[in-house]
Amino acid sequence: MDRDRPPSGSPATRIILLANIAIFGLQWLAGPRWLPVREAFALSRGGLETGAVWQLVTYQFLHANELHILVNMLGLWFAGRELERAVGTRKFVALYLGGGVFAGLVQMVFGTGEGPLIGASGSVCAVILALTTMFPSLEVMALLFFVLPLRMRARTLGILAVVASVIFWLSGLQPGVGHLAHLGGFAAGWVFGLVNRRRLGDGGGFEWPRWPGEIASTRSVSHLRPVPSMGEIMAKVQREGIDRLTGEERRILAESRQRRRR
Repeated sequence: MDRDRPPSGSPATRIILLANIAIFGLQWLAGPRWLPVREAFALSRGGLETGAVWQLVTYQFLHANELHILVNMLGLWFAGRELERAVGTRKFVALYLGGGVFAGLVQMVFGTGEGPLIGASGSVCAVILALTTMFPSLEVMALLFFVLPLRMRARTLGILAVVASVIFWLSGLQPGVGHLAHLGGFAAGWVFGLVNRRRLGDGGGFEWPRWPGEIASTRSVSHLRPVPSMGEIMAKVQREGIDRLTGEERRILAESRQRRRR
């Protein structure tokens, strides 16, 4: 099995999404009885000061209401699947949880006057910005206010998301929302995207797509395959025969022959 080839599935994204939904369902069923549990697992300065470090992870799986979890899970579903296929499950999980931890710490250190922090927003922000940093030329169709479709490059979507968070944070238009956690998640995702893009050789040999994206998502980056080199193609011919070449490999071989003739 080729370890450098992007995985075909996105198991971690599905598991994380289902875990969030299941926990929210338990929260809804428990009603007021959920409050002591929420107090124990939401992220707070008091909790950290008393050694409840698990809150840095558990707060990521709690949500305030239906809209809160809907927005976060949509972002996770559309961006998470693509990023996990591109970087692999282990790196994706490390970013999701690590980005959420960093986002929570940013909110706890620099935030003022907020209550306990809950929600996967910081983790999802890390995933979104990692994807837009690694694949900036992908075309996406985002829904403005969940109504107006706007087509843009992934790079533009990332910039707009960060700018919007900064504006909301500075303006105080959404009190009680952890905008600093969002910015912390964006920062974690940006660093992750830069590091992994460099390791992949500025995109890992992937060709940037030119087609329109899907609503609030992108065309799957799993459709993008590393371009095979002539050495790899010739080795395959010797190993398996020319009849085993794919259409793309035949095209590359034919173009190479044409260049030699010229």
